[in-house]
Amino acid sequence: MGQVMRWALVLILSCFSTCVLAQDFSFKKLNLEGLPQGSRGVSIADLDGNGLLDIVVATQVDSTQLLGNTIHFNEGKTFRRASIAENKLQAWSESVHTVDVDNDHDMDIFFTTQFGVPNLLYLNDGNGNFSPTNAGNLTEDLTNSPGACWCDYDLDGDLDVFVVNRDGEDDNLYINDGRGMFKKANTGPWIGNKGDGRACGWGDLNGDGFPDLYVANFVVKDDGKFTGKHRNYLFLGLPNGNFREQQEGTLVEELNASYGVSLIDYDHDMDLDIYVTNVSISDENALYQNSGSGNFRKITDNGITYEVRRPSKGQTWGDFNNDGQLDLYVANGTEGYPEIQNFFFSGGPNRSYKRVYNTLPAVEGHISAGTASGDLNRNGNLDIYVCNWGGEAEPDDCYINQNTTNNWVIFQLKGMESNSYGIGSWVKLTTSDGAVQTRYFIRETGYGSENAPEIHFGLSTHKIAKVELIWPSGIRQEMKNLDSNQIYRVTEGKAIKKMEK
Repeated sequence: MGQVMRWALVLILSCFSTCVLAQDFSFKKLNLEGLPQGSRGVSIADLDGNGLLDIVVATQVDSTQLLGNTIHFNEGKTFRRASIAENKLQAWSESVHTVDVDNDHDMDIFFTTQFGVPNLLYLNDGNGNFSPTNAGNLTEDLTNSPGACWCDYDLDGDLDVFVVNRDGEDDNLYINDGRGMFKKANTGPWIGNKGDGRACGWGDLNGDGFPDLYVANFVVKDDGKFTGKHRNYLFLGLPNGNFREQQEGTLVEELNASYGVSLIDYDHDMDLDIYVTNVSISDENALYQNSGSGNFRKITDNGITYEVRRPSKGQTWGDFNNDGQLDLYVANGTEGYPEIQNFFFSGGPNRSYKRVYNTLPAVEGHISAGTASGDLNRNGNLDIYVCNWGGEAEPDDCYINQNTTNNWVIFQLKGMESNSYGIGSWVKLTTSDGAVQTRYFIRETGYGSENAPEIHFGLSTHKIAKVELIWPSGIRQEMKNLDSNQIYRVTEGKAIKKMEK
């Protein structure tokens, strides 16, 4: 055998040992006319109460556009496009959030904005009709805001919001009065910190029962000129409602040009780990594993943390082949960089990840930003929406999952003492073979985007043995004898109801 043949064989064998083929990750592109262009962030949620998920996109030009999923895909239909509000205004927006600000159990829409336009909030009448509203300081402050994250940080049953600002402006915490009016907190360790925020995420990182806050920062500027990469921030929640900044540890000392962050329990041990997407091609994306008490160790020997070297921004986690393992999709793209592929990573045993090279969402070349996932056609598979912005005119992509194997289950939460959608809940699922999976219910994912307000589990070929749910209020529920391949609505402290698909 010649030297060339031997090297070719080595490469083929290497690919079989390290690459994952796409038979378990089959997607088709949904061809939609008039898809948004120049998009940065996306949020997926049921806006009109018909049981189907809708899509809202934040763009750099006109953010007040909505894609409404009004009928099932399996009836041969698709999306129709509708405006969010009649008074369309030109606004530069990088993130969008579907959130129940007034606790009336429907999804309102919040856009962060920049360059002289206040952040925008639209209230839902319950039927998917939206009207602009004044929400106090939240919609009055003139800030340059690339992102935000929502949480009931004071545990009073409504959602508050932290808004990150760029170019050294102070970030802001806005406190909800329960009726959708927000007042800015005048104190906090983020005041005077001269951050350059792009994304943030809430979660109890040290296990003390109080939500903490992690902020992804981009670069440091002096008089508008780039002087270096920025460090990220960690603010620990205290019993008195205040915060303390943690300034020690790799996750807050490293200098990276960060754009996206997700709090995810990737190792299923009921604590929150942190995955950060970095936009500099000289930086790897970072995975910080939580010990359970808020001490983090940087993981460097996992497939999602090395040989990435791309300008990564968006990310969405989910079990895309329903095999019981979390997978990861990463959206890549920035100025001055040619169109590049996004990343798809398949989760395997022992928290391992291998890159999938030949499934459609990872093949097409784009300059992408935010991305999010949800079961758009109600068949139990997670679909993917990707925001593209090359030349500020590249259309987005919507990929429909073609998986036909393995069991699944989806939970929709209805809070009573907790916030209306149960944001901040933990769900622990045990399958019939004894395997344990966990989910922390947080909407924000990566950069500028939000996954669907549902909790999805892939079950492989197994059945559900037990489901344990911990609400932000502390109420615990245990559910047994549940069927696979169903959507359930769980009301806090009360009933669980099987929903029609």
